Amino acid sequence: MYNYDFIIVGNSAAGLNAMRTLRHFDKSSSVAVIDKENEPAYSRVLTPYYVGDKIKRDALYIVDKQFYKKNGLDTFFGKELVSIVPEKNKIVLNDGTELNYGKLLLATGGEAKEIKYNNTRNVLKLRHFKDADRMNEMFENSSSVVGFGAGLVTIPLLSHLKEEVEKHLVISSDRIFSRVVDKDASGILEKKFESRGLTIHKKDDLTAIDEKSDKLDITLKSGSKLIADLVIIGKGVEPNIKLAKGASIDTNWGIMVDKHCRTSAENIFAAGDAAECDDFLGGGTVIQGNWLTAAEQGDVAAKNMLGHDVEYEGSLKNNTTEVFETEVAVVGYFGDDVKSEIFYDEKRGFFRKIFLDDSDTIIGATMIGETNDAGIYYGLVKRRAKLNNFNFKGFMNHAKILKNMDYC
Repeated sequence: MYNYDFIIVGNSAAGLNAMRTLRHFDKSSSVAVIDKENEPAYSRVLTPYYVGDKIKRDALYIVDKQFYKKNGLDTFFGKELVSIVPEKNKIVLNDGTELNYGKLLLATGGEAKEIKYNNTRNVLKLRHFKDADRMNEMFENSSSVVGFGAGLVTIPLLSHLKEEVEKHLVISSDRIFSRVVDKDASGILEKKFESRGLTIHKKDDLTAIDEKSDKLDITLKSGSKLIADLVIIGKGVEPNIKLAKGASIDTNWGIMVDKHCRTSAENIFAAGDAAECDDFLGGGTVIQGNWLTAAEQGDVAAKNMLGHDVEYEGSLKNNTTEVFETEVAVVGYFGDDVKSEIFYDEKRGFFRKIFLDDSDTIIGATMIGETNDAGIYYGLVKRRAKLNNFNFKGFMNHAKILKNMDYC
């Protein structure tokens, strides 16, 4: 039996930031870190770049093994949490190891949604390091690839394939990135991606895969047939809440937490892709599933585990990616049911759309091209800035002038 002041389950954004915060304020308490992957913390955001040979494998790591030793963190890597016993402040691992905790943080993240074809040859999903390694091997020898799902996994992966590879994207919705960007941005991106050799099949889905030949024979719901060496499945992520639910901790879509990242169980906190918290913009509880939100929640949870009284303002969508050499970012709300202001320089491939509530408060922004101003929009939304206090058109013209100067 092991006894720890703090136990963190999860070694990604939320867990890693919690470790750093704990050690910033407290150098001496005993801390254990548990994760089913036997790896130091790495960036899942960068795995598509590794798969496509844009970066080396070692570049994925955020910290090395010495980080944990240097910070006095006991690691139980390559082990899984199988049971939480809140009434005894105890958890159990898959090898039978029992650990007692003073405070427990569940930063258990999520898993790629399973479909019935996941065990079919060369049908892969990307969530963990082993998935990235396998996909990296497959990318090298694939001449045709089909991706299912229009989110932030499938499209970036397809974009990192060699130019000569035949690329197909199959989506059940009527536009790409339907849960990521607004309709106008989707239309612009579709044209860009198609010009780079991507064939998009909308309002369609996978119904069958035949493995009889050397390649995969794919049948779509529409009746269309595709042939591929590799199929990528990116149909979303499901929060890891099974064990929390089994321990009678309140769950909905995720593990429910309050403004202090506390769960309904005493001494247990949650953060990151498994935690469901208040939306910064109101309208209920959400799981944003982005790195910044997870890091923020990990910090808040750790401070409250230490006894500080820190409230989390609520999570805010904040995604940035690069696909087919086009930068894309979104902050906050992006629905088509609110007022908006648009700036679009088609020749330059520069698109900005800001979203406003009824009082002209900026509640979101979508960006295509040169998205290093995403932090400005994030700050505007967080400060609940009014449109009349932000000269959007003037800012866009200034940005255009600066870009033109770059060409001189």
